[in-house]
Amino acid sequence: MAKIDLARRAEIGREKRERTRTLILDVGTMLMAERPRESITIDAVVEAAGVAKGTFYYHFQSIDELAAAVGEKLGESFDAVLRDARLALDDPVKRLCFAFTKFLEKAISDPNWARLVVQSSQSRAPYARGIRTNLKADIAQAIVQDRVSIRDAELAVDIVMGIWLQVTRGILDRGTRPELTQQTVESVLRALGASRSDQQNAWKKWS
Repeated sequence: MAKIDLARRAEIGREKRERTRTLILDVGTMLMAERPRESITIDAVVEAAGVAKGTFYYHFQSIDELAAAVGEKLGESFDAVLRDARLALDDPVKRLCFAFTKFLEKAISDPNWARLVVQSSQSRAPYARGIRTNLKADIAQAIVQDRVSIRDAELAVDIVMGIWLQVTRGILDRGTRPELTQQTVESVLRALGASRSDQQNAWKKWS
């Protein structure tokens, strides 16, 4: 009789469970990109994933828990877009321009990601807190350096994120054009009251 490798059997079980969890998470991400969070049900998720309802509950206790996992995944995607290159930029205006540009480029290249961002923004997803924290830190530093005329960092963050989300919606509705990203970044700097020099040169300094 062949010897049963219990360790290998356990490993196979873990791999299978992880694949199933990833499948449910991917389906949840897809559905949350397509429709408001409030309209998504467990039945819709298990039907799209082709799994039993009990399998869903093994991995997630509720749609809220699944939504939190989707938000965490979205936050990780932001970190992946920005982490290394952003840390190499010392200038707060350059960092703001870099982040804004990378987000728009990601939205243009990955419409599903863009739809998820837009849908998640309407439900105050946790990922947005991390974005606001980094953005506020950059703007606060720019205010201290007298690089922008707006003196309220929270208001400035609202302006930047509002423009970003609205332009992302426009990309989804109407597509893009070659000069869109640069023109949007320049518009953000004007809205913040950045100096004419920064408006003219911030894009060139790192692009």
